[in-house]
Amino acid sequence: LFRPGSSINTTFIIMGYDIIGDVHGHVQELEMLLKQMGYEEINGVWLHKNRKAVFVGDFTCRGPETRHTINLVRRMLEKGTGMAILGNHEMNVIGHFTKNKEGKPFKQATGSNKKIMDSIKAEYIYEKERLKADVKWLRTLPFSVSLGAIRIVHAYWNQSHLELIEKNRKNGKLSKKTLSEVFSSQSELGKAIRQTTRGIEVNLPHDLIIKDQKNIRRTNFRIKWWEEPFGKTFRQMSYGNKFILPDYTVPPELIEPFDVYPAKAPFVFVGHYCVDEPNMIASENVCCVDNCLANGGQLAAYRWNGEKQLKLTNFVFQRKRVVESGMGGD
Repeated sequence: LFRPGSSINTTFIIMGYDIIGDVHGHVQELEMLLKQMGYEEINGVWLHKNRKAVFVGDFTCRGPETRHTINLVRRMLEKGTGMAILGNHEMNVIGHFTKNKEGKPFKQATGSNKKIMDSIKAEYIYEKERLKADVKWLRTLPFSVSLGAIRIVHAYWNQSHLELIEKNRKNGKLSKKTLSEVFSSQSELGKAIRQTTRGIEVNLPHDLIIKDQKNIRRTNFRIKWWEEPFGKTFRQMSYGNKFILPDYTVPPELIEPFDVYPAKAPFVFVGHYCVDEPNMIASENVCCVDNCLANGGQLAAYRWNGEKQLKLTNFVFQRKRVVESGMGGD
């Protein structure tokens, strides 16, 4: 069907989707995973004769090759062989590298995230215009994909949030005028994007001291937004947290209202949460494809073939080959 040197025919019939978890700049592992799933690289574009890849966000940052990863994903989207959405790390890139009228970043990275941005800048050291072009391209990506029986979002599916976001994507992108509102913690749009890309987080009581494996104090934790939260313990509500939470009931005043994802809604695939294999199918209609590649785990993909029930056997994994640089960042 495809021959080297010929133009790419993207009119093939799609028989399934491969939802790929958080790549985080590990392009070698991504290429190996694509090969493992039967994709070919033709004329610089990865493709499958009857499947399409869907990137669940956070394909940038933390790993050694964000520039090459963006190039791979971008070429697939431009040729119609893949789809991608924004995660919180793409928002970090957009905020740091997009300048406002005063020539300052819309959201200056700090701490470990600043180290990540410096590393990305170094990848583009002789290609400053390409960095600008890639960041502009990121601003054209959506925050969700709906494919009928399945949905893809980075961290939390809320229909009202997604409608508000789409309303503010002028001409199919995040305009500079919109970005000041996007990065405002007080705006409804800022809240919608923050929860869409970071999930629902609950603040811990001030007198409850919880530290993670790096001995850093945590002030909030991620929760299961597909379950009713009231009457549950901290541990029962928790999902994707790398620290142990107490097993007593969460005070109701700590829980801000949010829309619980309905049990009969379409399958929704997310990244972001960095969970082990037994917890990747979080409920009958919620599936996480982030198996912690950036934290010593594996790059994962779920191969959806139209099934009516999520199956662990549909996961494909590619273990990381390179030594982690030690950079963190939320």
